[in-house]
Amino acid sequence: MYAKLRQRTVDLVKRSVDALLKDKQRVSLATVAAKSKELDPEHRGISESAILDNPEARAYYEQHRSWQRNRKQHAKPLAGASPAQPGSVKPDRNEQRARQRYLRMSKEVLVDRLITVERISAQERERWLAQQDDMLTWRLRAEAAESRLAQAAEIRTTRARTSSEKKA
Repeated sequence: MYAKLRQRTVDLVKRSVDALLKDKQRVSLATVAAKSKELDPEHRGISESAILDNPEARAYYEQHRSWQRNRKQHAKPLAGASPAQPGSVKPDRNEQRARQRYLRMSKEVLVDRLITVERISAQERERWLAQQDDMLTWRLRAEAAESRLAQAAEIRTTRARTSSEKKA
């Protein structure tokens, strides 16, 4: 019984789509459903959900429909790219665009990118800490050198005072 109904749906979809194409009209779910009512001898036609729920009818409809999905919008061009090497990030970048770009990436690519960013962050932190150690070392050396200079100047001043007191 259901096989007969499914075949009726497929036949009506094919006839409706062919009639729309012949008349050079737009092929959409709504137009196919409306045309099927005209072509059906009982004028019952088929519903949009019947087209979508029947795999054979849906395939025929999708093959001939006027609307085509925007491949640029739904494609995942960044999945095959090399996002594992993140470039420099501008502080004033458009974060909404970046978010959309990340949403187009596959989970595997995002995980690779995250691990790379974490590794780079750890390396940068180690480099920063090493620089801070070097800076502290140089600061301590500079303070020690200034202290020695101050002591030497104080010794000279004391000697000069002592020598002037002896002369006087």
